Amino acid sequence: MRPRKSLRDWKLWPPSWPIRWKLAAVSSGLTFVILVAFGFVVGQLTTQQLEDTFAADTESAANDLVANVRRENSLTPAFAVRGQIIQLVESAGGPADVTSLVSSVPETIASDDADLLGPPRLERKIAQVGDIQVATVPYEDAPGSGNAIGFVRVGRSMDRLDSSINRIWISVLAGTLGATLLAAMAGVVLSRRAMRPVARLTSAAGEIARTRDPSITLENPVADDEVSKLTRTFNDMLHELSLARAERERALARQREFVADASHELRTPLTSVLANLELLEHSLDRDQSGLELESVESALRSSQRMRRLVADLQILARADSGLESPKQLCDLIEIATDAIEEVEPLAGGNKFVLEAEEPASVKGTADDLHRVVLNLVDNAVQHTPEGSTITVNVTPDPETGIVRLSVADDGPGIPAELRAHVFDRFVHNAGPGDRASSKGTGLGLAIVSTISIAHGGKASVGDSPSGGAMFTVELPLAEAGSV
Repeated sequence: MRPRKSLRDWKLWPPSWPIRWKLAAVSSGLTFVILVAFGFVVGQLTTQQLEDTFAADTESAANDLVANVRRENSLTPAFAVRGQIIQLVESAGGPADVTSLVSSVPETIASDDADLLGPPRLERKIAQVGDIQVATVPYEDAPGSGNAIGFVRVGRSMDRLDSSINRIWISVLAGTLGATLLAAMAGVVLSRRAMRPVARLTSAAGEIARTRDPSITLENPVADDEVSKLTRTFNDMLHELSLARAERERALARQREFVADASHELRTPLTSVLANLELLEHSLDRDQSGLELESVESALRSSQRMRRLVADLQILARADSGLESPKQLCDLIEIATDAIEEVEPLAGGNKFVLEAEEPASVKGTADDLHRVVLNLVDNAVQHTPEGSTITVNVTPDPETGIVRLSVADDGPGIPAELRAHVFDRFVHNAGPGDRASSKGTGLGLAIVSTISIAHGGKASVGDSPSGGAMFTVELPLAEAGSV
């Protein structure tokens, strides 16, 4: 048994139709319904009037024939003047006959085409025989006596009546369709004009979505209708959003300045603290196991971690402020080789494979690009078990004008729910393959993404062929001869 559809399930038009088309369809549909009802009533009344007029004319022709026969006084005695009646019947303008009931046997004088009238009917009436309308009028011995001594029949072809009726209905139909078409066109024009402010609102909203600039405003309309109120409300909303954005930008600028200033100011005391802790560590007796040595080593590790955090914050603050370091031609393969050599002694048995066949020159800052490769390789070391293979691949693609740097491992990979946020700041992930003794700053991959974007590229994450994680950085390939 099929479920019954509710009114909401019925769709009058496709959902992709613009509102102006829907308004035009509604207006033309209502116009069509009204005109059909009006045209049907008018057509019926006009048709009835034509039929009544035609029947009256047919009966009048029969009455005229009766009057002409009476004037000749030729029916009593029966057809006393037969020649005159024949002339009257032939001049009736259509099939006609005159029947006398004076004698015991009725006698009829008819025109040549009187067979179109059908069998005689004695009662007064209008009848239709085929496409002939027949009027039967009794012939009385004296006008108004009621004593019929014969009857007269006259027929008229209904072709002209049918033609007139057809023309009326064709005119009604043509008028209905024409008025409906005009209503649809007028509805489209009027609705387009009425929807023009809404179209401007849509265009402005699209421009804001594309540029993310809420300072765009619309001209305030002169009218005071619903659309005008919507436009003013839209402008007020954009004004408030612009103020909120400016306030947020000021707050973010102050925050970036604070981070940059704090990172810069912390470098000097941290360097001093590290130097003093390293000096203190060397001055202590390694043979004695005391609380002093453990405390110094712990403080030294914390200070080194803080120095890395300050360095990371400086990189991010510099990128947020829009400051760019001088760029020059760099060989990404050479940078990747140096990064691997730097991490390899601390890799704890991990195997590194560098896949690169052609020179891959990019225009950028060598230290920043080195930091990208170093962070990716170190991230792979920290989140894979001992003995894992880490593959660094550098592939230039001259056709697309980019060079791809990928770092893949055969570890446990990255959970699907974390991939959308893996390049966010201060994001940590603890997995079964982690070997880090302490959590990192959570800024390593954020720095990779920030530096990639600053160099006109992007960073992404996916699965490696061996089932682990694979990070890919795409950078613009330097043009030959560029400096």
